[in-house]
Amino acid sequence: MIRLVATDLDGTLWDRTVTVRPAVRAAVEELSRRGVIVLAATGRRPRSARTALRDNGLALPAVCLDGTFGEDFVRGERFHESLFGAADALAVLQLFDAHAVAPNVFVDHTEVDVLLGKAPTHSPERAESLLEWAHVGPLAHSVPQHRVAAFTVIGGVFDELAPLAGAITAAGLARATLTSDSLYGGTSLSVIPIEASKWAGVEAFALSLGIHASEIIGVGDAANDIELLQGAGHAVAVRTAAPQVLAVADGFIDPPGEDGWAALVEICADMS
Repeated sequence: MIRLVATDLDGTLWDRTVTVRPAVRAAVEELSRRGVIVLAATGRRPRSARTALRDNGLALPAVCLDGTFGEDFVRGERFHESLFGAADALAVLQLFDAHAVAPNVFVDHTEVDVLLGKAPTHSPERAESLLEWAHVGPLAHSVPQHRVAAFTVIGGVFDELAPLAGAITAAGLARATLTSDSLYGGTSLSVIPIEASKWAGVEAFALSLGIHASEIIGVGDAANDIELLQGAGHAVAVRTAAPQVLAVADGFIDPPGEDGWAALVEICADMS
């Protein structure tokens, strides 16, 4: 019996329009009616995830920033967090500096979501979307003053980011993941604490409700979803996902522009 569907958002629940299609919305509502919890598991920061879900009329709890935060937006409660220690955050920043890459640094703060340098390495569209909740200034000064959750680069160049990701991984400081960005194009880099992952956040949520991994379906389309799919008792991938994602799935759905997520209702029913 399935009690929880843990789903990625961008490229899985919705496409580049960030709009939930009617058939998908109906599927989310039907699962809720049947007593199946839908939990978002996303690379978005909490404020961005909450806003996007709210704008689509969905009140879902969410694992955010690839597993650094778990937030129940309805109850206003945090059920999970996995943040950098101060020394590790500075060491990661130094590796970014050594590779001449200026990251977005996401932090745990009520009024500031992200720390930005003067010339961050990301798409101009992404920069504009962050400014309202950003502190702009030298990262070497601002990073030690905050609880750091993640370092990211959105819409970058693979050949520039891959050596940096390799250096971070080799240093054993953090988890570095490269993905093709479904919203901004190009390559995105996510750097989170070693202990963090979407699955770690989902597992924390499930344990709080007495839900076993065998009762969970994980749904995703990108490299940052692999541990989620491996941890969940049942793994569903979007058919257009990268080969390494498809390889760990035991079920498949069409992309969001084709209402693929709606098939989760039947998939859950088949496992009851």
